[in-house]
Amino acid sequence: MSQAPAEEAYSYFAKGSEYFLSKGDTINHLNCVVHMSDVEYRKGRFNNAFDLLWDVMPMANKISNKKPLLEIHQMLGILYGVYDIEKEALYHLKEGLKIAKKYVKLDEKYRERLTACYFDVAIQNVAMQDYDSALQYLDTCYKSDKSGSRLYFVDAVYGQVYVELKEYDKAKKYLEGVLAYLEKQGNGFQVSVSYYMGELKSAINETDSAFVFYNKSLNAIDSLQTQTKLKPLVLEKIAMLYGKENKHRFAFDYMQKSKKWSDSLFNTQSQQNKSLFEIKNRYKDDLKKKEEQIETQTKLLKLNNKAKFRLRLLIIVIILLTSIAFITYRLKVKMKKLAFKKKLNDDKNKTILNIKNKELTANALQIIEKEQFVKELLEELKDKLPDSHKTLHNKYKQSNKKIWEDFHLRFTQINKSFYDQLLKQYPELTPTDLKHCALVKLNFDSKEMSHLLGISVNSVHMARSRIRKKMNLKREDNLSNFLNKIK
Repeated sequence: MSQAPAEEAYSYFAKGSEYFLSKGDTINHLNCVVHMSDVEYRKGRFNNAFDLLWDVMPMANKISNKKPLLEIHQMLGILYGVYDIEKEALYHLKEGLKIAKKYVKLDEKYRERLTACYFDVAIQNVAMQDYDSALQYLDTCYKSDKSGSRLYFVDAVYGQVYVELKEYDKAKKYLEGVLAYLEKQGNGFQVSVSYYMGELKSAINETDSAFVFYNKSLNAIDSLQTQTKLKPLVLEKIAMLYGKENKHRFAFDYMQKSKKWSDSLFNTQSQQNKSLFEIKNRYKDDLKKKEEQIETQTKLLKLNNKAKFRLRLLIIVIILLTSIAFITYRLKVKMKKLAFKKKLNDDKNKTILNIKNKELTANALQIIEKEQFVKELLEELKDKLPDSHKTLHNKYKQSNKKIWEDFHLRFTQINKSFYDQLLKQYPELTPTDLKHCALVKLNFDSKEMSHLLGISVNSVHMARSRIRKKMNLKREDNLSNFLNKIK
């Protein structure tokens, strides 16, 4: 079959490229180069297709109109996909999608191109067997498109995905009418659709129909000079069908044809195509060199300004640090003076408190001694003067109560913060508990506390046990030491 149409197309775009370049029309020049790359791709000359794109990539990046750059990214995505370099392929397709999204915000007329970009990303996800992502992007194609018309290309890929997922009823529904539309349009995508129609028919054991569609795919490849990379696979599928029918001679012939075409695309032309795996990203190298040159020039231009700026900054920092050091020194001196005064005041207050508590304790002990003497006298009068004993004993009780109240008032005045802290930590303490705590803090023993409070020694012990329980003290914890820590 003659390859004149493809050669004529390449020649047409090559002349256009030269013409627009001579006229300074960069955008149309780049568009022509992209079309030339597409022709080379369809003819299976993948290395040439790459070279054309990489040569014009720096030019596309320089201009403000990024539409040609979009097309370059899309073609690079397709070309990387040929050799299953999946990450690079998906990267370039998504870069093209980013540009399309920006342009559709500026001009709704560009929506059709945006839909096409979603479509290209979906196809790459199919190639990577990421069918969930592919379906999401296909759904987005319909969301992006505002025409309300059927998107035959999108439905074709839906059908392809569902064939791969073995959901043949869904695949049949989406593929219905697609091939007829593409054949009427003379569109090269009919190659893939015919192939997947063959896959569908083969899967549901409609072998005769499968032969028909596989052969349609082959005829479209040859007549339209497109999708050449798919030809070895289609030939292999036909060979497998013949094998199932036990027509081994035909199966062998088609397998040989498949191998021959595969070698033709990927081995015989290896001098051209193997370099694809070792492609030097000349665009990136050029950019890197230019960036290094710009960086060197920028450094030379800014060197003096940076030196002056650093000198000024150094002077400011020195002044600032000197000021901070002086202020810090003054603050430290002031804080030391305040801390010293506070310590003197605290020591003075502590000394005064200790003296007053000692006086209070001494007075209490004297009172206890006198009370003991009075109590002994009352015992002497109990038998000799019963009537007088009763009167004096009542007066003794009232006097004893008054003595404790006076003592407690003085202790509270002297040790107000002690009660405040005690109640803050243990609010469940009763007034009686507080009395016991005050006497324990002043180091009264159980017998002295018994006399002062007018209760038995056993009651004093029970009160101390109750207080320890409320304070959650362990057996080894000393109540007196614990209370002395509370200021």
